[in-house]
Amino acid sequence: MRPANISMKTAGRHRRREPPRKHHTGGWGRTAKNIELYSSAYQIAWKQISSLQKRERPDISLHLHASIRLQVRKGATNPVVIASEALKALGENEPGTLKTQES
Repeated sequence: MRPANISMKTAGRHRRREPPRKHHTGGWGRTAKNIELYSSAYQIAWKQISSLQKRERPDISLHLHASIRLQVRKGATNPVVIASEALKALGENEPGTLKTQES
């Protein structure tokens, strides 16, 4: 409780303030870059999954998301490599179900 002789205006002045926290990933520029990287990798990988596979495994998007997100967090920077690794991870869960890349 605050003492009776301190008004509401002055009560806020006596609170301890913590210093502002810095963004742990290095700023908004890095966050935007990671979002763009994730988006590119997801689009590349999603196009390589057949419609049949998408219907048979409704949770495939969640697995794809988790794999891509993990790779971006680990510092991967090439969206094609990220997508490829994510597709490999999906294939390990259920081999022989992914569409092969066509030229």
